[in-house]
Amino acid sequence: MSIDSNENSPSSFIRTIFVKIITVFFIFMSYLYTSESFGSVSSPYIGTISFSIVFSVSLLTLTFFSVLSGPLPAFFAGFLGELVYQIAFYHTIYIDWCFIVAICGSLAGIYKYKPLKYHNIKKIFYSIVILVINSLIATILVVMATMLFHHSSLPVAVLFSNFGVKFFFQTLISVIISVPVLLIIFDKIFASKEQHLYYMLLTHHPVSASDHTFYFQFGRTKIYFCSRCSGMVIGIIISVFFTHLFQLIVNPQFSAELAFIIIVVFPIPGLIDWGTQKLLLRTSTTESRLFTGFIIGISLHFISFTRKYYVFTLVVITVYFGIFFLFFYFGQKKLLKELNKELYPVSPEDFEIEY
Repeated sequence: MSIDSNENSPSSFIRTIFVKIITVFFIFMSYLYTSESFGSVSSPYIGTISFSIVFSVSLLTLTFFSVLSGPLPAFFAGFLGELVYQIAFYHTIYIDWCFIVAICGSLAGIYKYKPLKYHNIKKIFYSIVILVINSLIATILVVMATMLFHHSSLPVAVLFSNFGVKFFFQTLISVIISVPVLLIIFDKIFASKEQHLYYMLLTHHPVSASDHTFYFQFGRTKIYFCSRCSGMVIGIIISVFFTHLFQLIVNPQFSAELAFIIIVVFPIPGLIDWGTQKLLLRTSTTESRLFTGFIIGISLHFISFTRKYYVFTLVVITVYFGIFFLFFYFGQKKLLKELNKELYPVSPEDFEIEY
């Protein structure tokens, strides 16, 4: 199936900004969840001076996504991920390690992934060499930061072996072999041929209404989704992540009153945007569908926080579904009326039958 992507994408500038923000957030979220389970890049070094080699899942995750996304998103995502992890688990900030993690991601992202690159053995070799050089640079940064900010009293030989060599071997077993293998697999699956995956289950719209869809590109593969549903999924994921993060750092109980207000107010723009389009009063845009879907997704997540207002929440949901079906019913009637006008521009009653 061939689909012209220009027909269903917003302006290139808006799309680029949106994709960059989503990319940074995705890497940031992946790094933090991985670090929560396995420890961050800094975990083997903060509070310990012993030599040990561990497989760093967080470093692997950061490096792999950094190569896919490029240096700038990787820098911001790495910095934010390490910073938030430190606040949540160390309850203090080691700013040097925030920059070390950010620089590691940024350096890996310089040799950015391009479709079909990893079909070429020479490019695979270049990737390994770049990762080795990046690891050496990061190793030097680790030794310097440890010497300047943490263990200035330790002999240089101890600093070099227990921090520098330790970090290099950690990257060796975690990144230098694993990341190229993952990139080869990714390239094989998503870049071997150009694909447009357009399924009604994901888009809810036929190809003729592809302006209602939004695509995510992986290699040479574009996967199309309903714009509003994409916004809803993103809204749910982001709100789940940030409420978890907020509870992790501050540990509060969300106000049931605030949650109820959110589920009452946030769906309204989406109903207006979809309803006025369904009634043929206007044409919504990809941006408006994504945004209204996003805030609907947030409201869906906060249903679980309404607690003592569950009955009122069910009433609100029922009312909104009622409004939705009314829009749908009258919209379909109006659409059929417009189609009849096109098919029968002059009604039969306008003709006089003469015998």
